[in-house]
Amino acid sequence: MSNYSQDSVSAEALKAAGDSAQAEDVSVLEAAANAADRRLAATKSSLVERMIYGPQPDIEELCSGGKNMKSSVTEEAQEILHEAMECLNKGEAFGTDGKITTELRNSVAKKGAYGFTVPTEYGGKGKRYSEFACLTEEFASQGLGALSVEISGQLTIGSSALLGYGTSFQKSQYLPSISSGQLIAFALTEVGVGVNAKRVQAYVEADEENKCWRLYAEGERNKLYITSATHGGLMAIVARKGKSSKELALFIVELPEEDIDAEFSFSCKSSNVSAFQQNINSRISFRHFPIPYEQEIQGNGVEVLFYCLRMGRCMLAAQAAGFQRMMASDAAHYAQKREGVGGKVIKHELPRLGLVKILGGALTAQALSHLSLAQDQDRVDLAGLRDVTKSASAHYLLESLIACERVMGGRSLDKGSRISDIRATAHAFGIVEGEDDLIRLGMVRDLTKRFTTDYMSGLLNVLQKTNLDKDGNSLPADKRILRLNVAAFMAYPLRSINIVLSLVMKPDFWKLAGWVVENGLERVKAGVTKMIPTYFCSRYRKIPKMFRNHIRYAERELKRCRWDYFKISLVYQLELTRAQIPLQRLGQKIETLMCIATLCGHASQLDKSNQRVALAQIEILRSKLDGGNASARRIDALRKAVSLVVEDVMRGESSLIKKVEPQHYAHPWSDE
Repeated sequence: MSNYSQDSVSAEALKAAGDSAQAEDVSVLEAAANAADRRLAATKSSLVERMIYGPQPDIEELCSGGKNMKSSVTEEAQEILHEAMECLNKGEAFGTDGKITTELRNSVAKKGAYGFTVPTEYGGKGKRYSEFACLTEEFASQGLGALSVEISGQLTIGSSALLGYGTSFQKSQYLPSISSGQLIAFALTEVGVGVNAKRVQAYVEADEENKCWRLYAEGERNKLYITSATHGGLMAIVARKGKSSKELALFIVELPEEDIDAEFSFSCKSSNVSAFQQNINSRISFRHFPIPYEQEIQGNGVEVLFYCLRMGRCMLAAQAAGFQRMMASDAAHYAQKREGVGGKVIKHELPRLGLVKILGGALTAQALSHLSLAQDQDRVDLAGLRDVTKSASAHYLLESLIACERVMGGRSLDKGSRISDIRATAHAFGIVEGEDDLIRLGMVRDLTKRFTTDYMSGLLNVLQKTNLDKDGNSLPADKRILRLNVAAFMAYPLRSINIVLSLVMKPDFWKLAGWVVENGLERVKAGVTKMIPTYFCSRYRKIPKMFRNHIRYAERELKRCRWDYFKISLVYQLELTRAQIPLQRLGQKIETLMCIATLCGHASQLDKSNQRVALAQIEILRSKLDGGNASARRIDALRKAVSLVVEDVMRGESSLIKKVEPQHYAHPWSDE
């Protein structure tokens, strides 16, 4: 479980490297993340960490997402989807401004969509998040992605904050309203500091006379890009308790029905952002705004955010799966109708590869979403997996958008195309709930902090001390030793010799040496067992034959990632706090390998059509890992896998899209 505090390693290393400001930011964020982890009370350590450092998880654990998804399709969800589709088919889902209509909201609210996962005691349906993931994926696949985004925010970062941290009064006061369809937003992002939670500038001051807080969020303190923030709605807002205070708090605010400019002021206007065009997305301003004391949620605002993000990222992946299924349906229909050079577009191998990329991206996002949800239900720490789920799903969504554009050409750019409706949102998915590359950096830190704390801290502590003067202050930048290497010995021979002597005198050094020997022997053993055919490995008997070599490969390569991080740590040492490129690349490698392993487990529970998509996607991912060195055998395997998937598409037997009605064309072929 991720309850290790790395303040003594990462934050102290940043201080020793002379970056006190970042050290403070990291320390605050780590404390909030650790507090959220403690509240979640996971009983088993991270799946991804075990895949890398051991002990090896049972193969059934990798299959749990697919099993969980198959049991998560509910009648209640089907009724909600039916209501939404009726509204869409009657042309009542989106207004003349392109945004979700009151008619659509009311039609699904009366069926319980906005309280789908809220406990029944508060007026909700009390369903599991895995059941909601199936519903939100279907929304997105049928052209109702905006509704998917809105309700997902409602049930993850909205109601979850109250369920996890709210008082009995707050829950009974607000959850029934949320369940009935009153919108709730979460306000962190600000004009001046973006999403840097440590630097939030909005603040409250106590008004003892009126028994309330007074909220100030003006100018650069405005809350910006706040989805579902609207007049008459609810909002959870992160603010400091005092203008210069370091304490961040969270408050539930009842937004006025209209703008106000009197004793206190409030304004709500559009963020004017191109993404989420069909959703409400607002810029909110407050001055001297009253918030009753009882509306303070008892939890650090950043801690609550971390607590809620785990489900938010799972739902983002489900939405990404739905969006890609929609793209695949439209692109497949177009490719089978459109005459290109030498025949129909779908006749040619590159458009076929594009279709398979879209379908493969959809299945990957679905698999990651449901594996994460199954792990959460089993109270497994989601460190690493929640990150891969978000970053990989957002990444493949954007790749699928490009592939769709290549297949459909100008038709995908038409203003009437539903591909155009989601284009900016697909880009935004790589930014919302954490920018993908930064998420990968954080993932590597989370997955390796146990190893760093147990084995690398001795080396780092010695280096940290040598960069401090006798008063404990950091040495000037030109006097610091960030890496103990030949250059350091040449520049500072005596200090470098003292560092070496200090290291060999510390038990931590020999503990690390023992780890190297133990894991080196394990690697030799792995090299020998690699020669044993997979057929004789009982571990993989429950996995379909087509996936056995691939899942074995992914497991083997994930174990090697422990050595990748060890080598990076030895090379960069204290400079690792700034060396984002090697850590980001390691994060990408871990992400890709986890996608392969997850696809194998997920597809093993599904039908042959989905298994063929999974196999093709795995071949694409392995080709990426091979880079320009992909063998002719690997390329031939990819070509064969692509052909099998497209045959399913042409026969109307592709499970991912056979129930997704395509948008025939954005406009008629003729000029009439």
